[in-house]
Amino acid sequence: MTPALASDLFRSALTVAMQVAAPLLLAMTVAAVIFGVLQASTQVQDASISVTPKFAAALATAWLGSAWMASALSGFMHKALMAIPWVVAR
Repeated sequence: MTPALASDLFRSALTVAMQVAAPLLLAMTVAAVIFGVLQASTQVQDASISVTPKFAAALATAWLGSAWMASALSGFMHKALMAIPWVVAR
């Protein structure tokens, strides 16, 4: 395995991981900000109230983007599996 191939696979893995995780993190952050403002304005300071909307936002985002996420992950796996002969050949 050449260092160039290893760094390319590692860079691709990080890129795909960030692309797949970004929509989930963004949806959870938006939900947290919205419900944080609502909690601050109503002066209800209960931690369990903010967990449910964040979970629902992550679940909805994962459900809506599941086809795209699976496509991105399978594209990376295809690239990684096609690199096996070059990894083994050294």
